[in-house]
Amino acid sequence: MPIVEKSLVEVDRTEKLEIDGIDVSGEWNTFLRSRVQAHLDVRISDWVKGQPQGETITRCWQCGTCTAGCCMHTDYGLTEFNPRYFIYLAQVGYEEELRKYATTVWRCVSCNKCVERCPKGVKVEEVIHTIGTYLEMTGAAPESPADRFDRAYASNLLERGILDEAALFRTYERLEGRKTPARDLLRMGLALLRSGRLHTGPLAHRTRGWKKMGRVLRENLEADERARRALAVSAAPPNGGRP
Repeated sequence: MPIVEKSLVEVDRTEKLEIDGIDVSGEWNTFLRSRVQAHLDVRISDWVKGQPQGETITRCWQCGTCTAGCCMHTDYGLTEFNPRYFIYLAQVGYEEELRKYATTVWRCVSCNKCVERCPKGVKVEEVIHTIGTYLEMTGAAPESPADRFDRAYASNLLERGILDEAALFRTYERLEGRKTPARDLLRMGLALLRSGRLHTGPLAHRTRGWKKMGRVLRENLEADERARRALAVSAAPPNGGRP
């Protein structure tokens, strides 16, 4: 945890004793200087708070109940997954440290135990995912598998106003760089066909009036994405939060 107020660890001294470049003056704060963090930026918290899923971040008072009940942190032993700490880093704008967890932050399985137990009503699961989205949009983290699926899903749905399950599956496989064995594809295809939910190829159809409606939705989604990215860029501290 950084020491925010630099004056708390600084003293005036008239001489500096060094041996081979190492400070040996004996001042009490010698080993604390490197912990002073002067590159904090509250714009990160402002951006998270400005998103529909991140607005409860300001309610957090750092009690640690979320982390204590987190199945990833406790049951599965992923101690670096610490919801309380992620929220703290976003609140104070400590991006340099937050970037270290750019991949770990996506390990949340959305069990919502943290949400149920939070005494302040913080929607922890939503806030954590919003922090992850901020890191993606500022280039600090790669796109998550969940976001890739969301992108494929939205693109598929916007084509005709109804899902093409087969096309969605093929697109997501391509994005993930994997290939399902033919026998498994056949089994899934037959199950969808029997359920009457297979809308692809010659069975494909389009929602009535979708050409006009789809165009409006695309324009709105594109405008929203541009606005969110612009906010993320403006929220990012200079030099990516690095000293």
